[in-house]
Amino acid sequence: MPTVTTNDAQDSDADDDRVVTVQLSQAKGAQQAFLRKLQDALGEDASLGSLTSGPGEDVFVIPGTAEALLRRKLQLPDDDALEALLRSYGALTVNALHAQALFALMYRGAVVLPGGPVGATKITKIQAPAKSALQGAAAVSLPKDFRGPYDWNLGPRGANVVEAWQMFAAHPSHSAQLPWKDVRVAHIDTGYTEHAALGWDGGASMTVDVGRGSEHWPQKDEDPRDEWLPGFPGHGTRISAAIAGFLPQAPGSPFYGVAPGVQIVPYRVTDSVIVDHVQSAIADAILEAVADDCHIVNVSLGALRGDRRVAEALDTAYEHGLIVCCAAGQVWPRVIYPGRFNRCMTMGGVGPDFKPWASGATGRHVDLCGPADAIRRVKAEKRTPGDAAQAIYPKPEGDGTSYATATCSGVAALWLAWHQVDALRERYANSGRWQIPAVFKALARASSTPGKWPAGSNSYGSGVINAAALLMLELPDDGVAVKAAAADAGFDPND
Repeated sequence: MPTVTTNDAQDSDADDDRVVTVQLSQAKGAQQAFLRKLQDALGEDASLGSLTSGPGEDVFVIPGTAEALLRRKLQLPDDDALEALLRSYGALTVNALHAQALFALMYRGAVVLPGGPVGATKITKIQAPAKSALQGAAAVSLPKDFRGPYDWNLGPRGANVVEAWQMFAAHPSHSAQLPWKDVRVAHIDTGYTEHAALGWDGGASMTVDVGRGSEHWPQKDEDPRDEWLPGFPGHGTRISAAIAGFLPQAPGSPFYGVAPGVQIVPYRVTDSVIVDHVQSAIADAILEAVADDCHIVNVSLGALRGDRRVAEALDTAYEHGLIVCCAAGQVWPRVIYPGRFNRCMTMGGVGPDFKPWASGATGRHVDLCGPADAIRRVKAEKRTPGDAAQAIYPKPEGDGTSYATATCSGVAALWLAWHQVDALRERYANSGRWQIPAVFKALARASSTPGKWPAGSNSYGSGVINAAALLMLELPDDGVAVKAAAADAGFDPND
């Protein structure tokens, strides 16, 4: 087996990174048995609820972070020892792919037929909950009316969002209307599809602001509807729902995003979460979000290479006071762009109870972690306009730092609502609106929950984002925050 780069080189810009893949039996039981053995070997040190599919129906990826942990925990001396271990778990073959080759395969990793996307599916070890009838979404109510049971990622085992909602419900200034209803999240992704969890009914949505959004790829267009191309169709809808979703009659228990009903402004820029081919579109979308007076930018996407236009757009957003939340990435152990730039919130991943997600990228560019494993998610579908989907995936098998990024954007919306956008802009007018994202990052890091990783590690950021603890912190005065170095100025340890 070729030599594989471990996370010892995660902050290098070398081009020789490789990722281990395994071919497994096509029998689902054998695949699940392999995943169980892998999770058992990782133990309490990491969460791995599923394996990402690779370039074939029976080929799966061993994430770089998980591979490095296996080598360290089991004291595997070389690649032959790693291969022997994986074969003992049930792997038929063990190989290594260059990271660029893997990303290219992921970029066009599905074929779309009239019935929907067809491609390899991940292995998951989580059992499906009992099914129940699904009814349409009601209008988003007030935080005092939200009812559980709540998914783990929203509670004290995750981002502590439910306690933040309770703070809003108990506060006289925030209890009479949905506090974050006017906060706008620019969602730069694959576009939108209609889903009841995002307020769609009869071709209109109270949550998704299509009129303010736009398409920047493959052409310029006023309608950013997901064109359902090969790659990752529906990704924009799934992540939007993780930010803003609300479906009280979802199967099993109510479905909530972090900030239910917050305004989502969709900017379609891609057909894939791998975005080296559309960086100019991403830069244009960020600049349009600034012009459209959005308050938050969510970028649950990643590129292997940095791009000057994207960096300059991040600088513009920062100067105008927008909070930009980016994904650290997964499978490949090194943090991706634009999360690798300064002046954004770069999110790594954890599973339940703050255990590191074994597939997440790590390193000094990670600012915080958020829930990224075993996430309950909506099912995006290609339907006729006016016909909203209502389904939720039967298993909580969503994973990815895309979801951690969505959590950050939702928490940012709660924070902006708690302090009120206009009041923040006035408070920080003298020294500049850039203080809004700078203060948010500083307070979010200061209020984070310690993760279950080695003390002193700088690979996972300051901890796990904690919505309620963040709201409890006092704002600093104007002029106190430290301005981050330009986005592409090289790693800024003070950002």
